[in-house]
Amino acid sequence: MRIKHEHVLAAGFVLLCAITAGAENTMLEPAVIEITWPRITDLVDGHPLLAAGEQGILAARGAVTDAGARPNPTLEAALGRVRERPGEPFGRQWDLSLTLPLDWLSRRSPRVDAARADLDAAAAEHETIRRDVLLELRTQFWNLVHDQRQVAVVEVLARETANLASAVGRRVEAGEARPVEGTQAEIERELVDSDLAAARTALASRQAQLAFWLGAPPGSTIVAVADLEALPDPPDPDLGFGGDISGNIGGQPTLLVEAARVRALAAELSGERRERLPAFSLLAFTSRELDQRAQGGGIAIDLPLWDWNSGGIARAQARLAAGRSLQEARRRAFAAEIVAAVAAFRTSLETASRLADNVVPRSASAASVIEKTYLLGEASLLEVIDARRTLLASRRQLLDALAQAQIDHCRLRALIGEELP
Repeated sequence: MRIKHEHVLAAGFVLLCAITAGAENTMLEPAVIEITWPRITDLVDGHPLLAAGEQGILAARGAVTDAGARPNPTLEAALGRVRERPGEPFGRQWDLSLTLPLDWLSRRSPRVDAARADLDAAAAEHETIRRDVLLELRTQFWNLVHDQRQVAVVEVLARETANLASAVGRRVEAGEARPVEGTQAEIERELVDSDLAAARTALASRQAQLAFWLGAPPGSTIVAVADLEALPDPPDPDLGFGGDISGNIGGQPTLLVEAARVRALAAELSGERRERLPAFSLLAFTSRELDQRAQGGGIAIDLPLWDWNSGGIARAQARLAAGRSLQEARRRAFAAEIVAAVAAFRTSLETASRLADNVVPRSASAASVIEKTYLLGEASLLEVIDARRTLLASRRQLLDALAQAQIDHCRLRALIGEELP
């Protein structure tokens, strides 16, 4: 059989179009990035907030160096003309003086202590920011895992609802069910499809949010890899209610910031008290006139006769007392926050366990039995729809409880100072 040349060209053109279309679809297909929690922790140090905290530490170190620096001496020079009697020529006269302040010897120590306290506060704030960023990313991570599982659950239910609608349609055609049941089944199918579309939209939004946090390339799709059902261990029974939690909060960065600020205020009070001490300066000078040259030295003393810096000392004392009160208030609030976090974690953990062990399996069994009973003509379609809605609600509640348990666990570990694995 002879093939025409035009047919060969047409077939080649169709094949080329198909290949080109496939290549374009491949190029337009978004990149899928699978992430695990260890991978996120590797990227967290490049977060802009942490970079800003690093710069704050560098600035505080510069302040420590500046506080311990010696002041520069002051050099004064004067040049002029002078003559002894009217009518005589002018002669040159010059004076040089050097002043070396010594008041820094008594004021240097409080300034250095205050600057070092500010440095400790900056370091503690950086660690606080790091933990907050990790907790935020951990929350976003588990929410993404939750949304992924929710889409999968609703997809399964959508397929089952579609099969149910088809079965109801066949029963209506066979005269085994009323036509209104077919309409009810289609309505339920549309409702489930609407839930599926909403779940997919929420998932896409969550993926976009985490992509911004991680700095992922535009157009990429983030997929979290984790086991949502792997519940963490329950908290220590002695932690929280009536237990001693002082050992869990002493080294917390948030409280270390308050402690550093109190040290800075104490150093400020010490500096204000040292302002009462006389300020000393050493002087050296040399001068030349027409017929003589003088050299010498001296000392300058700033005598505190009327101003004893009482106002500055009172202000520093009040600020220190307020700082200590705020530190204690923050410590108590932090302890109460740990108690609340323990309670929230225990509640979500117990809720997830009950839903997983007692509610969801029974809901699935009841929905299956009622659907089989309906197909045998011994139950109404409304009972089937109600059972399937109960099953979907219980599965969603389980996913919510599992995600909340993971998030509450992360929040508790961050509060008590344990690094998230």
